[in-house]
Amino acid sequence: MSIILKHYTKKSQDGYAELGGIAQEAFSQIRTIVSFGTEQKEIDRYVNKLKPTRRYGIIKGHALGICLGLVFCIVYSSFSIAFIKGTRFIRNNEMTYGDVLNVFMGIMMGAMTLSGVGATMSVFSEATGAATILYNIIERKPIINTNDGYIPDEPTQGNIEFQDVYFNYPSRPDVEVLKGISFKCLPGQTVALVGASGSGKSTAVQLLERFYNKKAGRILIDGKDIEEYNIKWLRSQIGLVSQEPTLFDASVAKNISINTPDATQEQIEEAAKLANAHDFIMKLSNGYDTSTGERGLQLSGGQKQRICIARALMKNPKILLLDEATSALDNQSEKIVQAALDSAASGRTTLVIAHRLSTVKNANLIIVMEKGSIIESGTHEELMALKQYYYNLVKNQEIKVEEEKENDINNTENVADEENNRKDTEEVEKEINGKTREVNIDDNEEISDDNLKEIKVDSKNGSRENISSRSQSKSQYLNDDYNWENTIVSRISSTLTLSRTDMSNGGNGQYVIEERHEKTYGFKDMPWKRYIKINKPYWLPNILGFFGAACNGGIQPAFAFIFSSALNTFTKQGDELTDGGVFWGLMFIILGVCNFIFFYCNIGGFFIAGEYLSFELRRRMYNAMIRQEVGFFDTNDIGDGSEKASNPGANNTASTGTLTAKLSTEASLVIGLNMNIGSIFQQIVTVVGGFCIAFIFGWKLTLILLIMVPFLFIGSYIRMQSIKNRSQENRNIFESSSKVACEAIISIKTVDALNLEDYFEQLYYEKLDEPTKRLERRAYISAIGTGFSNAIAFFAYMVGYWLGATFIEKGYMEFNNVFKVVMAIILTAMAVGQSSSIAPEANKAIEAFIHILEIIDRKSKINAEDEGGIKKEEDGLKGELKFSNITFSYPSRPNVIVLQMGDKKISIPKGKKCAFVGGSGCGKSTIIGLVPRWYDVGDGSVKVDDIENREYNIKWLRKQIGIVNQEPCLFNISIKENIKYGKQDATDEEIYEAAGKANIHDFIMSLPEKYDTLVGGLGTSQMSGGQKQRIAIARAMIRNPKILLLDEATSALDAESELIVQQALEEASEGRTTITIAHRLSTIKDADQICVFKEGHIIEMGNHEDLMKQKGEYYNMVLAGDSEIAKKK
Repeated sequence: MSIILKHYTKKSQDGYAELGGIAQEAFSQIRTIVSFGTEQKEIDRYVNKLKPTRRYGIIKGHALGICLGLVFCIVYSSFSIAFIKGTRFIRNNEMTYGDVLNVFMGIMMGAMTLSGVGATMSVFSEATGAATILYNIIERKPIINTNDGYIPDEPTQGNIEFQDVYFNYPSRPDVEVLKGISFKCLPGQTVALVGASGSGKSTAVQLLERFYNKKAGRILIDGKDIEEYNIKWLRSQIGLVSQEPTLFDASVAKNISINTPDATQEQIEEAAKLANAHDFIMKLSNGYDTSTGERGLQLSGGQKQRICIARALMKNPKILLLDEATSALDNQSEKIVQAALDSAASGRTTLVIAHRLSTVKNANLIIVMEKGSIIESGTHEELMALKQYYYNLVKNQEIKVEEEKENDINNTENVADEENNRKDTEEVEKEINGKTREVNIDDNEEISDDNLKEIKVDSKNGSRENISSRSQSKSQYLNDDYNWENTIVSRISSTLTLSRTDMSNGGNGQYVIEERHEKTYGFKDMPWKRYIKINKPYWLPNILGFFGAACNGGIQPAFAFIFSSALNTFTKQGDELTDGGVFWGLMFIILGVCNFIFFYCNIGGFFIAGEYLSFELRRRMYNAMIRQEVGFFDTNDIGDGSEKASNPGANNTASTGTLTAKLSTEASLVIGLNMNIGSIFQQIVTVVGGFCIAFIFGWKLTLILLIMVPFLFIGSYIRMQSIKNRSQENRNIFESSSKVACEAIISIKTVDALNLEDYFEQLYYEKLDEPTKRLERRAYISAIGTGFSNAIAFFAYMVGYWLGATFIEKGYMEFNNVFKVVMAIILTAMAVGQSSSIAPEANKAIEAFIHILEIIDRKSKINAEDEGGIKKEEDGLKGELKFSNITFSYPSRPNVIVLQMGDKKISIPKGKKCAFVGGSGCGKSTIIGLVPRWYDVGDGSVKVDDIENREYNIKWLRKQIGIVNQEPCLFNISIKENIKYGKQDATDEEIYEAAGKANIHDFIMSLPEKYDTLVGGLGTSQMSGGQKQRIAIARAMIRNPKILLLDEATSALDAESELIVQQALEEASEGRTTITIAHRLSTIKDADQICVFKEGHIIEMGNHEDLMKQKGEYYNMVLAGDSEIAKKK
């Protein structure tokens, strides 16, 4: 039975871990769910996984009830055997009466100790299952060991060579990602890897960082295989800027200097200036001290990328790896940052991955990859002369403009500007070498002095000393199935404890979070009517539970009566002695059988009812959470003037972790409330029964022994005080440490690349150290209270038996009545002592239930379930859009105006294309988020077909809108299901057609499981950014929307895919109202209208030709782009 209990405990824990992963994924991608109206789909996905987990819990409840019932049945049966044999031993003079009595008392004490095993058994089974998982992780030997390997005395020279390298991802062993690639990168050279998305470019970079080990071949640095080097030293020599930027929940300054702890503020600011990040940082509420939020999700994609570039420049590495480092930047930012990166690459070995080929044409060597193989290599000029694959990629990216007189003039100006830009770049390079010059940015800001030389930090500092020999690279786990990471993150989330918060609706739709002031909840605070109503469907198992509890309460007084009565048999002689032994032995057997039945009813009934209650509470909580407005998920820890990233990935995982933990912990606490109430009911029955027996058979002795009861309460009081508010403290204590662990594991590749394993280990220990000591002190106090209670209990034994002997001697009481009184009082006192541990647990459950109701009862400010509103079922939606006089602030930052149009209006007629352009964080994505009502405007209006979007039925309106965001947001389901997310009733033919239009069908068909291939979850997907983006595009295109919103939809694509997908998007936008946000101005040149944003304001409007004539902000943005922009062909 214990094997079954352990098996289903583990299955239940695994199920809840997966549920945590599903919830975390949904909350972190809430904008995608809201946009596609798939709230119910996500609820069904969660509930369908919750059902088998409930079944495991029910089986565990049956097993636990049977197991504990059998234990007590065997204990009482042992009394029967001992009593029958004891009487025979006495009759045969083999044992004395005293010896038999000692044996009985020993068995009795053991049985009473076992009486509290119910809750302990459940906890023990849970702990056993958890320990198995923990020790499997702790004892796992890393495939890539961080402590061994060669550490050179000098920094690397940067001589890189790939020799016939093959590689397969561990999770997809049948798919060959690299197929024998070979190339050299000499010290100081820049080598560019270009090619289609998924061709193996980023994989090569990851192998160089040793995130994975190659399958075959060799990768050499300075002539030595990288697997021979100490991995920490190796990574200290490498600086990496990835395509998807990752920041940590710390200040901006800390994020920039996180792997260079000795950096000064001046060095941090210089690095930020070189990355063109200083200006926007200074506009944040606390400047460089502003928290970026978990994973940096309070910033736009471009802002995050610039901070990551500054972080890489701070490291001053010998080898620089740039994986689409400027993909998220606007043209102006890209120009200056690219100049800084080019300068930083001087004297360093640099590997560049780029889809925008203008950024790599000066590379010493350009390697063209396709499907894991190298198909061309050479310089830009050599490859252009070949007029093959690379040549076509370059031509696909050139912007062609019509030949007009004005263009002739502009062309002359552009050539001059291009020369000036080239000189600016040279000036930056000279500046890095100690010759101070000026670089013209937007505001002619001067970047002077020695720049990079000033911010250089000895690369040896990148390798911290080992804090513990137990610290090992988390990259080891990347060699396992990628679902491991999801499981670990969800397990941490499921154990993440929460600071107590009240949730209420503030003004302006703000989700207000107020700290609770250490309030202790009790029975009087419990909304019992609501609790009983929710429990009503599960009345049968609850009745069984209460019936078993009440009967169990009567077992103890019955035992006291039977035991003391049976002892009187020892005074008999001959057959009367043995017959009495058989009779009372049968009574003990009957008592054991009854205890088995009652324990099974008690434990099994409450456990089963608890699982049903947990299911219902989790379902209701998840249903309530997933249907809240987007603002509900926003945090309040940043107050900058920039827009909040609108992409789905930018949903605040700070609150995501909290909400996921609420789902896990609150419902688990509540399910024990019925058990606690049953235990109190059981103790009441025991006390009443015990006192009745005691007063009936010896009221004088009973009154004297009652003097001991207050002393028992003293011990209980001491223990209760020690654990008072402990659950609340535990939540506060472990909240921050759990967040540290979650953050490190989700961003494991960045942690590895920056050698931050020891940093996060130390941070984790610091979060636990002092709180753990505080808990230890409380444990000592609790132990004193428990010890005092036990001491008083034994003192009561002594007093009871001494007084009993005195009363027998004086003829006040008979021998067996003394035993009845003493046994009844002792058992009653023990029941009172046990009840002291029930109250705090019950209070925790009450507190959790109140917080669950706060979530369930919260009404969404933007109710997607409202059946009211306009539906144009007959006429259909035309798709005309109008934005008028809008002023907007995010609910989490009501004092920061993000968008202020003033008297400006944007009118987009049916079927027309409008483009929004501007620097990162200027308000472009914000205004797009107003169309599907992620947020509602404060002032002004958003109209669709001359009707405010608030007047429409929100579900119907969102069905008319298709959205593709800058950072692709997919779910841990199959590719087919991800595409089908846009249209849930789509046929296979529609799915294939949408994938074909998005240029992803061929790649999908090359996978072993094709469309049934799992995409992977947050931080674990092993698809490239371009592949994920094309799946996201297919998901939007299958929707066939009237309004199409494209937020940097092709930013992650290679040139060839971008051309094909851009053509598909242009075809898809025909007849549809389309808003496009783009940093690559080539993709929006043909838009009917272009709106230029700056710092939340619209400063220019018109088509491409009109704006070029104005020679204003847009004109400068075009000139800051590719060198071919605006040139006559």
